[in-house]
Amino acid sequence: MVVIFNGKKRQKEKLEILKSDIEKLKANNIIPKLAIINVSKNPSSLIYIRNKINILKELNLLYEIFNLEENVNEETIIKLINKLNEDKNVNGILIQLPLPPHLDTYKIINSINPIKDVDGLTSYNLGKLMAKDETLAPCTPKAIIDILESSNIKVEGSDIVIVNNSIVVGKPLSIMLTNRFATVSICHIKTKDLKSYTKNADIVITATGVPKLIKKEYIKEGAIIIDAGISRVNGKVVGDVDFEEVSKICSFITPVPGGVGPVTIAMLVYNLIKCCKMQNEALDKNC
Repeated sequence: MVVIFNGKKRQKEKLEILKSDIEKLKANNIIPKLAIINVSKNPSSLIYIRNKINILKELNLLYEIFNLEENVNEETIIKLINKLNEDKNVNGILIQLPLPPHLDTYKIINSINPIKDVDGLTSYNLGKLMAKDETLAPCTPKAIIDILESSNIKVEGSDIVIVNNSIVVGKPLSIMLTNRFATVSICHIKTKDLKSYTKNADIVITATGVPKLIKKEYIKEGAIIIDAGISRVNGKVVGDVDFEEVSKICSFITPVPGGVGPVTIAMLVYNLIKCCKMQNEALDKNC
């Protein structure tokens, strides 16, 4: 019988653990603050922002949203980031991705002070993953690792296919999984015969935003399915996996919505608190 992962339940468990750290910070008159920079009207991005804000409100954490026009230039964004880097009241800076194509995503992300990089996407924090340092690992990969480990799913020795090669999910996740001795294949839009990869995998992780990309015939019986994709079809939020059909033959699956997403937001809160503590070194030793 298939296990359908409950992301809301796991999110609640993670946030309960983090509340202790939040209270210790507040006892020292420190309330973590997140700055969100949004340059998109993409429906999926707006969903993510709304969900993040809801959790920050629930925890009584501070946030500020900077909604910029889609034709904004790099200099304007970097100038804003530099201002936030210098603002001692701002503990975390998040760039809502994807950015419009005329902007250099890597250049913009790397203008964030690594100690305020709540998404873990600066070259500095991504590089630390190579040395197994996941202090500020990217939120979605961190969530996926948490889902696998908290669900007692064996990673070591497993054949894992990731359908995504971005710095947000696929690339950092592949490092984190190989650090745990999984055998990892990364597939993407240029992959020939995707099915030939996914069909033999013990674990399939997908994050493309292509609805029903992973069909029943793409996986083997008993496989583990982690769906981190999100898109809208006829006003309904859906993932990359044909959930109704795939759930009939897999052994474990994350639904969309309610799967990876809620845990990713919990990891964002974790990273925000970690950034805050690192910026207050004395507290970091005691919290």
